[in-house]
Amino acid sequence: MTDEKKTPALRVADTDREEIAELLRNAVAEGRLELAELDDRLTAAYSAKTRAELDTLTADLPAVPGVTAEPLHLRTKSGTVKRNGPWNVPDTIDAECTSGLVKLDFTEANCPHRVVEVEARARSGSVVLVVPRGWGVDMDQAWATSGSVVNKLRAPHDPTKPLLRVKGEVRSGTIKARHRYRSFWGWLTRQPKT
Repeated sequence: MTDEKKTPALRVADTDREEIAELLRNAVAEGRLELAELDDRLTAAYSAKTRAELDTLTADLPAVPGVTAEPLHLRTKSGTVKRNGPWNVPDTIDAECTSGLVKLDFTEANCPHRVVEVEARARSGSVVLVVPRGWGVDMDQAWATSGSVVNKLRAPHDPTKPLLRVKGEVRSGTIKARHRYRSFWGWLTRQPKT
């Protein structure tokens, strides 16, 4: 008789619960779940302690197509690394820059997550986050030794849109969050308000 060791159940974080809650809300919008089912499943999602408990809540729902679960790692020593255009945002991003530029442009990205954790480190370079209007960026856990941590977003965060939670440090560079700049031609051909 063999003595099998049981693998401990994987504990979940608040971000995992929020991700499942978002999938459930989308299922209602698509007509896959009724509102009464949503209430029951949201209650179970927010009280779940393990991954297995969360998985049972979405077992009868299709997975979100094209969403990568693997964390994204972007690093450069003196060059430029960009992620832009249409791309799938994972729930964890690691961006490290020694003296170049790491630029993450979320304006055309597909982000199914309510919260995205961003670990940003800049020695003498820059990590730049370009986000659509309505998205939120929390930089309370990012700090600078002699560089700067700058959040240029002026509009309030829409709670139905993603929140980037940025952690990390700057030695003498910059971590910056901003909206996309308007192009010169877009500004030039803008119609006057009537």
